[in-house]
Amino acid sequence: MNGRTQFANWALAALAIGVAVHVAAIHALPRFIMARALARFGEPNTVHVGGRPTAASRGVVRPSHDILYGACAFDLRSGPLHVTAPVPHTAYWSVSSFDSATNNFFVLDDRQISGDTADFYLVRPSQRVPNAGHGHLIVTAPTRRGLILFRAVIDNEAHLPQLTATLRQARCDGQ
Repeated sequence: MNGRTQFANWALAALAIGVAVHVAAIHALPRFIMARALARFGEPNTVHVGGRPTAASRGVVRPSHDILYGACAFDLRSGPLHVTAPVPHTAYWSVSSFDSATNNFFVLDDRQISGDTADFYLVRPSQRVPNAGHGHLIVTAPTRRGLILFRAVIDNEAHLPQLTATLRQARCDGQ
């Protein structure tokens, strides 16, 4: 084997390894990150509300100090989830859903809700919601596990106790 052939073989091997590492990182890293985040929230299908974020807060990646967060690590193994949350129309509020690879697949904010409550069912493609009436919002999750994140902007310090109490009323209940 001459030097040129040997170099070409090494270059092809390095390229193949680089491509394999890149694909593994793109596929595996988001899932690893989400698995660690879900483990921090403990019991699935339960809403956890933290206090006001500080520089040391890490329950949510890069939290903002002017947003109050609630989170529900979901697991649809046992069936659909019924998600309900009171919506404070005094400041911006939203609920977002993320799959097991950190992809955001659903967002609903206070401007899209005419009433005082967000209400939807989270299901897998093969699941049906037996108790959902006509007109209920059904959201299909691309993965069995993931995260539902509730956010409320703290527009005034005087509103912080009420916003905290409102977020604590959010529910992710199995059917």
